[in-house]
Amino acid sequence: MNRRRVAGAIVLAVFVALLLTPATASASTYDEAVDRLFASGYPQTIETYLNSLGTSPLGFRLGGTAADDQAARYIADKLRAAGYRNVRLEPVPVDEWAVRGASLTVAGREFTCSQFAGVPGTDADGVTAEIVYVGAGTATDYQGVDVRGKIVLVDSSMENIWFNFQGAEATLRGARAVILTSNASDENAAWPSAPWYTVSPDALGGNDGEYDRSFVPLVYLSQRDGDWLKATLIADDGLQATVVSLVDVTMAGDGGRGYNVIATLPGRRHDGQMVIWNAHHDAHFRPGLDDTGAVVATMTAAKAMKMSGYRPNRTIVFMFDTAEEFGYTDCWYDWSIGAWHFITQRHPDWAGRIAAMWSIELMAAENAAVDFNTSPELVPWIEKTCADNAALTPYGVNVETPQSTWQNGWSFMASGVPSFEISAGGPDYDAMYHTNYENYDVVDWEMLANITKLFRRLNLRMDTRQLPYDFAGRADDLLGQHLDVGELEAAGVPTTKAAALQRAAQRLRTTARRFGATREAVYSTRGPASRNAVMLKVAKKLLRGMTALDAWDYTAYPHEQTMWDIEYMDEALAALSTEPVDAPRAVEALTNVGLNWNAALFSPSVYRHDLTRHDPDYRRITWGKLGKLPIYFDMTKIMQWIDDGRYTRAAGEIEAMRSVAANDLTARVGRMTNALDEATNIMRRAM
Repeated sequence: MNRRRVAGAIVLAVFVALLLTPATASASTYDEAVDRLFASGYPQTIETYLNSLGTSPLGFRLGGTAADDQAARYIADKLRAAGYRNVRLEPVPVDEWAVRGASLTVAGREFTCSQFAGVPGTDADGVTAEIVYVGAGTATDYQGVDVRGKIVLVDSSMENIWFNFQGAEATLRGARAVILTSNASDENAAWPSAPWYTVSPDALGGNDGEYDRSFVPLVYLSQRDGDWLKATLIADDGLQATVVSLVDVTMAGDGGRGYNVIATLPGRRHDGQMVIWNAHHDAHFRPGLDDTGAVVATMTAAKAMKMSGYRPNRTIVFMFDTAEEFGYTDCWYDWSIGAWHFITQRHPDWAGRIAAMWSIELMAAENAAVDFNTSPELVPWIEKTCADNAALTPYGVNVETPQSTWQNGWSFMASGVPSFEISAGGPDYDAMYHTNYENYDVVDWEMLANITKLFRRLNLRMDTRQLPYDFAGRADDLLGQHLDVGELEAAGVPTTKAAALQRAAQRLRTTARRFGATREAVYSTRGPASRNAVMLKVAKKLLRGMTALDAWDYTAYPHEQTMWDIEYMDEALAALSTEPVDAPRAVEALTNVGLNWNAALFSPSVYRHDLTRHDPDYRRITWGKLGKLPIYFDMTKIMQWIDDGRYTRAAGEIEAMRSVAANDLTARVGRMTNALDEATNIMRRAM
């Protein structure tokens, strides 16, 4: 064959290949690469494939299951194909909860049910027994009702009562299984199910269970089917039913494991600093947004960087983690296990080297504002970047503090890593969250492309100058909203120690202004990179020292929950000292101490069992250990004494608990003061 013809054929073949594979062609800019990838269907293909995986007819790729492992391998393969050579899978011990499907058969009809992670299943034949409706399933709802050997139908109220308590109470009462449903059709419900799973009357829902294997099986029945069942029970007392819930379980101790997928884009600098972009690949149902859309956006960004030849100053670590939705049973803090394991077990030495961790969630719904929740240090950087790129966020931007616990960034923040969550769930997301209606059809691909472009803008502003940390903003946040010297003194903190905390926060603010770690510095165009190592040390000290949990699992300062508990104890003592004694007020105040609202609703043994799982030394406390948990006092016997009229004894016990709490509060204030002073001194020594 003529050589010229061979050469011409090769050129033609290459040209045709480029035409047929636009997604892999080089692009001059990152934005052009993103546009090409979305136009070619690259992210849509990833979304479709990941959501084809599942262990149940409804989907579900829970951490460590075959479906989740396949997702991890697929992500790793796509990253390698995009040009990443250092892709690895890091194992994470998890309880593998492979749900296989659930159903309810009653009155000749069969209904599909959904399942919850961590909740034990039935055998293949299921549980057959009489059904009894017990309302919200609190201890009061069981009075005069014999449910031994029966199936109980319970209304969910997940804004107020997590269903593990309802499962525990049903177990205590001798029930054999629980059917959880929605009372959203009842506008007068005392414990409303809304907004959970209310996107449609036939919606099914799924969540982590915070459950125990010692509790009876529990499944979820849609509102529509639950309403039918309640009406049928009224007409047919003694109705028999069969509940089937098929689950394959491999506990972590028996070899259960999932995989975090890690890939790196090396930076130009060799100082060991990095940025982490994170999305989780485990999921309930076949979700379009949570978190498949975020995985898609992050993978598209990673590929676009390779296509455009982007080289950051700091190394970017792409981390696709397992077990965000659920990782362990027999515990309370059962979510975000892959991220917690990454920063506390696998790479604890990375804290102090990570410039920022991005927890990417819920990408992206139609008409969605871009939502950030973050610690105060990062607020100006986020606001400035978004303001400069408003065209990418046509429905607005919301920036809130502090960072929430219901995503991966919290474990990093509590470990000393500056972090934030970015999401775009849209105005109607709460109703469809973790339902079978949150699927491919709700993804706004144009919005997703815009946010993928915003990722690089965020990284550019962090990557080319002094780290954009506002330590003065942290001091302002503490002094302006969370610290009252008089309130601390009233709770029992010595005046000198309360005042010392205030002065420490003021010194931090003054020093941060001199150092250049302020909102104004973030908004400027340049800053000395030589300060970055110092700023990372300061951030680590502040985030570790200032991050804690309150009793509702929201982020708080370390002193706040203990101080609030003391204030409620003081209210109870005041009610017991009036003439006549205001017993209802005293009991109500005590229910607001720590976790005691659960004690007011459920049997003492149910409440105490849950208290053990909040103990900092509990074997599966996981990331809760990072939360500087308060002392959770058990007020059940005191409330009983008040009901019995034993007011003096109740007051004496409250005063003893208050003294313990006041000592703990004083110690917490001291540790906060030390953390603030140490952070301030790090900056002073560098000036």
